[in-house]
Amino acid sequence: MPLTTRIAVHVLGVDPDRRVLLDRARPPLEPVWGLPGALVEPGEDPVVRARQLVSDAGALTATRVEVIDLESLVEDGLHVVHMVFECGAEPSLFPTDAGSTALWWTLPEIVGLRLSARTRKALASRWAWIWPDT
Repeated sequence: MPLTTRIAVHVLGVDPDRRVLLDRARPPLEPVWGLPGALVEPGEDPVVRARQLVSDAGALTATRVEVIDLESLVEDGLHVVHMVFECGAEPSLFPTDAGSTALWWTLPEIVGLRLSARTRKALASRWAWIWPDT
């Protein structure tokens, strides 16, 4: 039986003050932080979904959207193409009602967090001197 292919989008949102957007990894009881992400609906543009993830977390706009990593995996009988985007972002001064649990973190704050492997890899692509072992 052929595998169904889905696209998962993850975003490394970075604001002008070099704060980074991170979300609690699932399940929420684990103290692991990761990149905000979502499955892309069939027919949906992955870039549009990446921008939406950033705006749901309270950014006014997502700029400079570019793919920084691709990974193709078979997970639970499903072929998933993971696309990691780096997005520039301008955070809003006001909270949103989008229901996002993502938060903006400074680089010194992130260094002390337990991060998912995908998140460490994305951060190392941007700031290799902070995460050289990734």
